[in-house]
Amino acid sequence: IGTAETIHACNRGENMVIIFVNNAIYGMTGGQMAPTSLEGMSTSTSPYGREIETMGSPLKMTELVANLPGVYYATRQAVHTHKHARKTKKAIQKGFQNVKNKKGISFIEIVTNCATGWNKAPIVANEWMEENMFPYFPLGDIKVNGKLK
Repeated sequence: IGTAETIHACNRGENMVIIFVNNAIYGMTGGQMAPTSLEGMSTSTSPYGREIETMGSPLKMTELVANLPGVYYATRQAVHTHKHARKTKKAIQKGFQNVKNKKGISFIEIVTNCATGWNKAPIVANEWMEENMFPYFPLGDIKVNGKLK
């Protein structure tokens, strides 16, 4: 939800922070397939799993926007452990500092779970996220100070 607006804001280089929460599902609308739902992932609108041939590949938003000229900082982080939460906090602080310095877009993707939407216990959801989401959505900086890494 909001992909078009995000792309245009990133292309224009609006001076703002975008925090993109990626739990691979539209959890607040009944667990529907999202653009970031993984291949084979079962949702209320893809009960047999996401099929690439008919539904397309999961969208890697951070890589996509990092290639736009108005994006100054693009990173993907997580918050499932204290260590990761601290890294995410630093990324968000960096994003707001970039806004203060009028650098353009800071795009911060946070990969997280949706235990309810995934029908998993919270600990199991975190394990599933690490095993399945992190390989497809690797954590780390993709663009820093206007330069791709």
